[in-house]
Amino acid sequence: MNFDQAKALRLQRWRSTLDDHDFRMENPEVHRQTLREMTAALASEGLIDELQSFDMNEMADAAYWHAVEDLIDAPARYRSASLYAVVSPGSSAIFGAIRRSIFYYANSLGDADRSTYDGKIYQDAGGANLVFSQSGLIARITGLTLTLLDGQKYELVETGRTIDGVTYEPLDDTDAYRALIEMAVVAKESRDLRSYEKLRPLIDLAKFHQCSACLDHFALREDCPACGGKGFVLSRQ
Repeated sequence: MNFDQAKALRLQRWRSTLDDHDFRMENPEVHRQTLREMTAALASEGLIDELQSFDMNEMADAAYWHAVEDLIDAPARYRSASLYAVVSPGSSAIFGAIRRSIFYYANSLGDADRSTYDGKIYQDAGGANLVFSQSGLIARITGLTLTLLDGQKYELVETGRTIDGVTYEPLDDTDAYRALIEMAVVAKESRDLRSYEKLRPLIDLAKFHQCSACLDHFALREDCPACGGKGFVLSRQ
């Protein structure tokens, strides 16, 4: 393989990563970071010049902003970087837990010495499959609903998420959440991408979501009966 062929292959890999919709929507921050790291490597090896590097980073940033806009109205989806409690709908009965794509039955969660797991999650374009270790049976995850072969359904309640190597729990303090929202608004309006990409995952993980009645509009939320003037409501119990 000559120089031109190697360059073309590396650039194609970068383009394929840029166009990876599932990767971008599941974790826009990591998607952008990956693209920038690939661009830096290409530049350090002399495969692209300074102007090309600038343009590619600009495209990575633009893809990030498009993704976070699309995620505002996107339905909830399973995330491999998250931890979930798998519970019966309308109750607190725990069927199991998912930790970084590994499933454990509820009765095995307290066994600190156990080295095996009860199932593993495999994602695809439409959702994910939970493959049980012992039986090999497959349960389907669509959105945040787990459906067993017999039709029994369970809800996936996010209990944590790993962000930049640190696992965070969902924020449940209303004042802290409002502070995050206000800082994110300022960062977004000023196109301060570095600040915004640190705030957005914490907002997304929190136990609140925007009020659908007033949409957190300043002129409407003060008298909004749905959210009591907060602009957001509790979304997870």
